[in-house]
Amino acid sequence: MDLERCKDQPSKTLDEFYEQIATSGDEFDRTSGNSMLALIARLRALPDERCVWGLTSHHRLCLLAHDTYKSPWFVAVVAADPGTYFIEYLMPAAVAPWPEARVQGEARSEDEAIRMILIAMERSEGWQAPLAGSHSVEC
Repeated sequence: MDLERCKDQPSKTLDEFYEQIATSGDEFDRTSGNSMLALIARLRALPDERCVWGLTSHHRLCLLAHDTYKSPWFVAVVAADPGTYFIEYLMPAAVAPWPEARVQGEARSEDEAIRMILIAMERSEGWQAPLAGSHSVEC
């Protein structure tokens, strides 16, 4: 998977952002930052050809289908520690019970988090259609 930071947050790469958290003086931050770095490395190693851009919001990593902050936050991930991951995705409008409805779940291992993220990417349908007014972009 090609996973890079969204161009609209140019100050640091995803790795630099989570490395800074991982070197914090706070134990939760260190654990969370290291867990997210490991998760990002695993996602990048997947044999998945989708282009994915990340925006960070506090500890949360929001996965976008287009390299712009205007893209919906289709999937969001928080890695609290190596045994606690929170994954949510935006439901497609055609099946959502209300506008912007989200499905949220919790994974108890990195492997389970990876599986849930891939399911969330599929179920959100975010990587199936181009953003209105955009052109096809190479990763």
